[in-house]
Formats: sequence, structure tokens, C-alpha cells
Amino acid sequence: MTGPHDEMTQVWITGPETVEVRRVPVPEPGPGEVLVATAYAGICGSDLHTLRRGHPWLPYPIRPGHEASGLTVAVGAGVTAFAPGDPVYLRPAVACGDCFYCGRGKENLCVNLVGIGSHRPGAFADAFTVPVAALARVPGGVSLTAAAMIEPLATAVHATGIAGPLSGATVAILGGGSIGQSVLLAARAAGAAAVVVTDPVPGKRDLASGLGATATFDPAGPALSAGIRTALDGRPDVVFDCVASAASLGDAVDLATRGGRVVVVGVGHGPLTVAIETIQDQEVSVAGSAMYLPADFAAAERLVAAGGAVERLVTATRPLTDARAALAAAGAGADVKIQLTGPAA
Repeated sequence: MTGPHDEMTQVWITGPETVEVRRVPVPEPGPGEVLVATAYAGICGSDLHTLRRGHPWLPYPIRPGHEASGLTVAVGAGVTAFAPGDPVYLRPAVACGDCFYCGRGKENLCVNLVGIGSHRPGAFADAFTVPVAALARVPGGVSLTAAAMIEPLATAVHATGIAGPLSGATVAILGGGSIGQSVLLAARAAGAAAVVVTDPVPGKRDLASGLGATATFDPAGPALSAGIRTALDGRPDVVFDCVASAASLGDAVDLATRGGRVVVVGVGHGPLTVAIETIQDQEVSVAGSAMYLPADFAAAERLVAAGGAVERLVTATRPLTDARAALAAAGAGADVKIQLTGPAA
């Protein structure tokens, strides 16, 4: 894979519902960069968002893949932190360190943010090059499968931090996909006393129950709000909207009334309508949660290393060459997390 004429498989999203699996030259790491052979690369909700309608701040084509683990193959000039053969995982959002937001410790909102799998080619490939800042070593005793889940778990850890202290709190999670299940793990680790999860897919509800959910509900079922309030013995202190649709936000605000908090974690699209009188008069707080900060990765690593059940969220693996079918299956919604496998798996 390291010769000057070697080729590799790479996945491209070139337009709405258009996936291409190409053979391309293996990249070489430049100064300050590392070449990584892919082990596992997870399909994320934002990848599906890009496939369905494009990304709001990225033009096609996109070479995706930002939830990933692998083994280093080669390093560029000036790289001393890694050597060939090191097990690593992606921290795919590289902040500039100099803008207004970076100066205030909000690197996740950096105006010059560079994303691996969006601005730069990602891990839906046999190999990829990244700057050193986008890599971290896999913690000892953590599998490469679990390591590829540290990034989405960091997203969940950040969301629970946005929500505020959860020790003893009651929590509702709308959406039982990989982010919703990760929020469940993070909320339980943060000390939430009771957590309910909603999802239309029975298998996702069963998984949530196995991961410690107090109760689960079909969002299309009758008397959803009443059922959740009964299970939590009152309204939830915090509602995590991991769907981010007009309907789910309406449900979240309704559940949070009165005095509750709503944290929007899912990748949504388009305008939403919320009654101002509910926000003001009922003291409902609504906040967004965008990606993660370095401390969130550290916390996610600790959760995984301590035996966090992230591997149970991976419900299927497919080879990179089956990327079209894997993306279609992920979009169908039955799976929680599908990981594509590369040569380092």
C-alpha cells in the first residue's frame, strides 16, 4: 500500500443518492501528516444527511468517513508522536486555534474548522492521510471496533455537558440510533437516575433496554407523553432530541414543560416553529449541541476503557467495496451502527 504506484479503494458521495466506489492512488503523508490504514469506519447520520440532500456547508463531491480507527502506515516530515503500526482513532474536527471561538475554548465552533471526511478525504477508504492533530492513540485494552466509536461517544458526552449536571436527574432521549444510544451511555455514566428512550424500531428499543434504559417507547404509540411521565414519575429534567425534526422538537418541548431542558443533538434540516410562550412562561430551555471539545474525547476514552458497551452499538459490518449497499442499509434505519471495514481490521 505504500509504493508510488499503489492503488486503493475510496468511497465518494458525488451528489444526492449517488455513491461511487473508486480506485485511486494511495496518498502520501505530507509534513506534519500521518498515513493511516483503515480498520473500521462508521456510517454516521451526517453521512446520510449528506447523501440525501447535501451538507449545508460543503459542496459535492465529498469523500466521507469521520468515525474511524486504524493503524499508522507512514509518517511525514516532522512527525514524532506516531510511528508505523500504532493503533489510532480519528478526532476529525481540526480547529485553527486562533479565531474568536477557539480563543474562548469553543473549538467546536471554530470558523476555520477543517473536517476529515468532509473538507479532506476521510476514512471510507483503504487508507487516508490526516494532520497529527486529527489522531489519537487507542487506549490500552480497547479494540479497534470500539475505538471507532469514541468519536460519536464524544458527541454524546458533549451533549450531556451542555445539559448540565445529570446526577439524580430524569432523562428522555428521542431517537435510538447510534447517537441516542451513546447519549444513553453518557447519561447513565453521568449519574442520571432514570432514562427513557423512544424509537420506532423494536430492535433499537431492545438495545436501549439492555444498555440500562428505564423504559422505552414507540414514538408513534398512543399517549407517548403520558407514558414517559409515568415511567419517570414526572416530566424529564432533560430531553435529548437525537432526531431533530419538527415533530421531535415539538415532542421534546412538550415533555420538558415545565422548567425542563431540551438539548438538540441530531442533525436536522430547515426551519422549526416553537411557541414563544412555552419557552418564556414555562421556563423551558432549548440548546443545541455541536460536536465536541478535547475534554469530551478524554471522557469518552475513559468510558470506553472502563468497559463502556459501545461495541454493542455496532450491529453490522460491511467491506468498503459494499459501501453503496451499506449506506442504503444505514438509511433504512434498522441498524444502530454499520461500520465499513478496511485492510487493518
